[in-house]
Amino acid sequence: MSALGETQARIVSIRKLKTVVGAMRGIAAAHAQQARQDLQGYRAYTKIIADGLGRAVECLEPDETPPPGPEETPGAIVAFTAEHGLAGAFSERVLDGLGDIDGSMVFMIGARGVALAEQRGRRVAWSGPMSSQASGVGATARQVADALYAGFVAGRFARAEMLFSRLSGAGEPTLVRQPILPIDPRAFRTHEGRSAPLVNLAPKRLVEQLVGEYVFAALALAALESFAAENTARLTTMEAARVNIEQKLDDLSAQERLQRQEEITAEVQEITAGALACEPARS
Repeated sequence: MSALGETQARIVSIRKLKTVVGAMRGIAAAHAQQARQDLQGYRAYTKIIADGLGRAVECLEPDETPPPGPEETPGAIVAFTAEHGLAGAFSERVLDGLGDIDGSMVFMIGARGVALAEQRGRRVAWSGPMSSQASGVGATARQVADALYAGFVAGRFARAEMLFSRLSGAGEPTLVRQPILPIDPRAFRTHEGRSAPLVNLAPKRLVEQLVGEYVFAALALAALESFAAENTARLTTMEAARVNIEQKLDDLSAQERLQRQEEITAEVQEITAGALACEPARS
């Protein structure tokens, strides 16, 4: 194949790549937008549960108020990473944020993060897939909550926290580290002096159920925050790829024009040389 033919083949190939990148860019933009829209609802839901827990605690007798959870190790940390690649250094930053966790158990969400953890030699005690849709973060949160409660009740760890990415303006996502277990219901008291609410359940049972619901809500909100940040990072990566592809296409197009001109010039010279060579024969 001639140099011009190779250049033209590369142009065709890169144009196909541009189409793929454009599609991925559009999907990431749609997912990021949907996640941002859903965040307001998830934040409101978490706040409602927290407020309800605060009111329910007021119904408890002093001796029914659960003591604060233990502070000693061992502990656990739930890290939210990406399920797929092409999101820049999104998952790498989460793993960097783990730092030295002093033997704490790692619960990792996202296949990309699990693969990177294995490459770094970091042991993962439990892993699960990250949702590929904003509407699926509830199922992801339920999976994590079940695994956390099983380990917590079995005594494999005494406390747990979450590590996830949160969008912060136009810059890179911010890493957030937030306690999740055990929950001290007394920390939710915000209505001192108000009359106790009317309830249909025993106060202790009501608090237990609201604590479980709050843990689920907090995990779902963290998963959605991470999902929004992941797709925003992927959108940024695909936009950078699009710009690079367009620049490469411009360079190859200029190279194609030059090579075409060189081939035309070579053909003209060959024809001219042939014509000159035939002139003595005619005479």
